[in-house]
Amino acid sequence: MVKKKVFLSLLIAIVLIWCDWGLVLFGKENQATDSHSSNWEENEFIAHALGGIDGSIYTNSYDAFISNYHRGYRLFEVDLLQTGKGEFIARHDWSQKLQPDLSDQKSHMFTMSQFENSLILGKFQPLALNDILHLMQEYPDFNLIIDTKANNKESIQYQFEYLVNEAIRTDASLLERIIPEIFNPEMYDAVMKIYPFPNKIYSLYKSNNSAASIVKFVQDNHISVVAMPTLRAFINPNLVHTLNKIGVKSYVHTVNNIVMMKLLQSMGVHGFYTDQEVSPNVLAQTTAKPINVIFHEYSSTRLESIINISNLILKVKQHGYK
Repeated sequence: MVKKKVFLSLLIAIVLIWCDWGLVLFGKENQATDSHSSNWEENEFIAHALGGIDGSIYTNSYDAFISNYHRGYRLFEVDLLQTGKGEFIARHDWSQKLQPDLSDQKSHMFTMSQFENSLILGKFQPLALNDILHLMQEYPDFNLIIDTKANNKESIQYQFEYLVNEAIRTDASLLERIIPEIFNPEMYDAVMKIYPFPNKIYSLYKSNNSAASIVKFVQDNHISVVAMPTLRAFINPNLVHTLNKIGVKSYVHTVNNIVMMKLLQSMGVHGFYTDQEVSPNVLAQTTAKPINVIFHEYSSTRLESIINISNLILKVKQHGYK
């Protein structure tokens, strides 16, 4: 009875999302895009929130960056938040558990000195935007994906003007290695008017746009990489397949399970945002090996996730989480 309810819930979820997100049908209009291929796109693995460290995730810390850089990561993702004083810091959200001793945290009105002197989880060094730019100068062989958490035109404009100005003040060439996550066409227009970033990612975790509109957007704007939540890749595998057909790579987030990586790779996914505390070379070698999976055992490990499919769908469709 439980199994019937689980699979019925899954079937309903698939039907609902497919009806909304839709299919991509091949036709003459779906010609290969002129998307370029550069070194950063060849990386299969992205250090999520600057990577995992000592079993902790979402730290966006100096320690996480250094640890994962030395593991061999050369493509990093960082979360940027704006403080009440208009400055930018590397942080995923305003949860007090990250820096419980940081004063005025709820109002976001702390000073930069207070922020920098408050260790993340009591042991990791926090980073402000300027710190990150200096790391890019010191380590010139990595590229940085930025998730600005921007939600409206005014904040997008302010955030990217601030970012571009600080980068130019530090070293204008850094903008060639900064890869903004673009959440919708309106954000794309606003960002590109401020600075024509040569590299960008169309990120779907805040979007419920149809597959056809996503494909058209990346073709029209010569975007060569799309990122999406795990659930989206499974619910609409035709999207990944179509993106591959037009020369656009797909990354999925956040994936820390080797079996899940292999399954997504078999669907055509190129790479993953991950918290894994191993080198990307080890991950590549591990995912390249055949893994024998007993279906009912694998299913049992995912049973809770499937039962909660409605909550996952709501999260993806409304705002996503990465």
